[in-house]
Amino acid sequence: MKVVVVGGGIGGLTTALALLRHGIEPIVLERAPQLTEVGAGVQIAANGTIVLRELGLEPELAKIAMVPERFDYLELSTGRLLYVAPLGKEAEARYGGLLYNIHRADLIDLLAKALPPHVVRLGAECASISQDDEGAYVTLQNGEVIRGDAVIGADGIHSAVRTALRGPEEKQFANILMWRSLIPADRLKGLNLPVAGNNWFGVGRNIVSYWVRPDLYSILASVPAAEVSRESWTQSGDVEQLRRSFEGCEPTVQKMLDAVDSTFITGMYHRDPIEHWATGRIALLGDAAHAMVPYLAQGACQAIEDAWVLASCLNEHGSDGISEALLEYERRRQPRTTRIQAGARFVVDWAHEPDEARVHQRNGRLKGLSRIDPLAEASWSFAWGHDVLAAAKLPPGEVVGLSAAREGKRMERPESQRAFDLWKGVFAPDDIARGDRGQRDAYERFLLKEFPVPAGTEVSHADLHGVSALRTVAAGAGHQATVLHFHGGGYVLGSAKSSVEYAGRLSRALNGPCYTVDYRLAPEHPYPAAFDDAFSAYRGLLASGVDPSTVFLSGESSGGGLALALGAALRRACVPLPAGVIAVCPLTDLTLSGPSVKANSGDDPAANRETLSNLVASYFQAHEPTDPMVSPLFADLADLPPVFLAAVKGEVLESDTTRFAERAKAAGANVTLKLVDDSVHVFTLFPFLPETAGTLEEIGQWSRNLLKQ
Repeated sequence: MKVVVVGGGIGGLTTALALLRHGIEPIVLERAPQLTEVGAGVQIAANGTIVLRELGLEPELAKIAMVPERFDYLELSTGRLLYVAPLGKEAEARYGGLLYNIHRADLIDLLAKALPPHVVRLGAECASISQDDEGAYVTLQNGEVIRGDAVIGADGIHSAVRTALRGPEEKQFANILMWRSLIPADRLKGLNLPVAGNNWFGVGRNIVSYWVRPDLYSILASVPAAEVSRESWTQSGDVEQLRRSFEGCEPTVQKMLDAVDSTFITGMYHRDPIEHWATGRIALLGDAAHAMVPYLAQGACQAIEDAWVLASCLNEHGSDGISEALLEYERRRQPRTTRIQAGARFVVDWAHEPDEARVHQRNGRLKGLSRIDPLAEASWSFAWGHDVLAAAKLPPGEVVGLSAAREGKRMERPESQRAFDLWKGVFAPDDIARGDRGQRDAYERFLLKEFPVPAGTEVSHADLHGVSALRTVAAGAGHQATVLHFHGGGYVLGSAKSSVEYAGRLSRALNGPCYTVDYRLAPEHPYPAAFDDAFSAYRGLLASGVDPSTVFLSGESSGGGLALALGAALRRACVPLPAGVIAVCPLTDLTLSGPSVKANSGDDPAANRETLSNLVASYFQAHEPTDPMVSPLFADLADLPPVFLAAVKGEVLESDTTRFAERAKAAGANVTLKLVDDSVHVFTLFPFLPETAGTLEEIGQWSRNLLKQ
């Protein structure tokens, strides 16, 4: 088998090496007259390192690269340390490989020297790409035709192969400009720049910097595009303009930028994810398939992963199954790279917050993460912890995609599969890229579209001691009980409006009105805002004349945790207790230490450790997450009202529910626990699930039994 690889960058050269490793002949066509790389530093994390190790290159890589001991996240204006992500040997033990910082030209040289002579053809510019029943071929500008069994486009964001397959496409501009520079060590004497990722974050701008050689330091400084005049958008940038963009920053940054004597500037571009990379015998790889912004430092690593999977698939299918091999390669890689692309865009948004208020919220989230994710596993393991060598031997459906669930995961029943797929499709790449704002909009659209309010449901606004709520009464419901409901969404997403359909079913089940509370959301309003609003809403409900002995607190997911925290705190405040608390799939432990949080990530499309970490850290921020009003699992549960708990076996928050039930029972509380099989997180949101109707019927009977006591 012979494969023509278009492009002699990191992706193309690694592809050639991986093909050779699998007994396949490569030829690399590079249009440049020599292999020189414009650029500065590149990071190779563990997920890339293990491939280079398998190719026999790590010993040489270790000789020329730097190994950072950590990532330091620093405040740009003061230099204050915000967060530390340990690397070095500590990360190697977790992820199976070291993270290396290296000059891009050094890495290109390492890869090229590992190839046999004549594999790389320089000055070979493509004019066209075609295929027929016998193979695929590239016609060069000089008219020469290079044939192979397959053609792989590894020719970057401006890919000629991609254009041949898909036609002209627009790149997406992030409205950010990047200044890059390499500074000799002798110009940095006296500055404390450890062998680490030294990263500063400010308002609308940031600096990522690290050593790429013992004598050479790399910086990437990014600023809003409007700060740089259009005529300066050339390879050579105005150093004084760069320094003006960082005036007033902490002294280390100012001195570091004073040491810059030349720089080049580029726009930050990416391409939107595409569903198909392969057409017959032609496929795309690396930036040609999934160009991404550099804010997860995964561009090179994802191309390296692509290379290994591509070679493995071609080897497995053989020369008679080229098209099938390329489709399998696409199926294995497209979901993962889509997730990485979206994650990188999220970090761009996060790293360039446009005002002081958002920066304050970002820094608060970092403080929260330092408490629950001190090793940065939740933040980075989705990228660094992927062993592509092992993954290539597993069925293609094991790949984890955008929803952080395995693509091949299937439920036992069609109705539960329908709910699974609905959860899986809540967030598009653009929603994730926009951070909490995009995810908030998407969550609201999802709930309002999928769960419209039935005709005959009565909805009116209510003010509960200054907290806004919606009073929902299902058609035919009486006044036997009153429900005070708190929606889910990780304290960041959701609203009373999008909870009305579920509130109507609670109203019917408990035969009374259901008030859904619009408590304040994080990160704009961190703890104790949501808890204070919950307390005020309960007091306001009682002040309106509602008998507390007929009130049931209710919530799902984070709202369930909020209802339980409120129920556990009322006696201490000398406030009359409600009749009971209903908590469906509650988030009770915001330290995320429950065993199911890690064990079941990948099986639950509605919740995963990575997303939960960002949500809960946005909520408690600088506060202690083991505070019982934050995490009711740690509360004194002796005075807890009767509780009805429900969860799903196999969901991420299963252990949050079961551990709370165990602690509440041990404290003497009246606990009813229901665990359901073959379902999804917060299954009661989905009215078409049989277990939803059954659970609400049980809750209704449970409430009636309590009211008779």
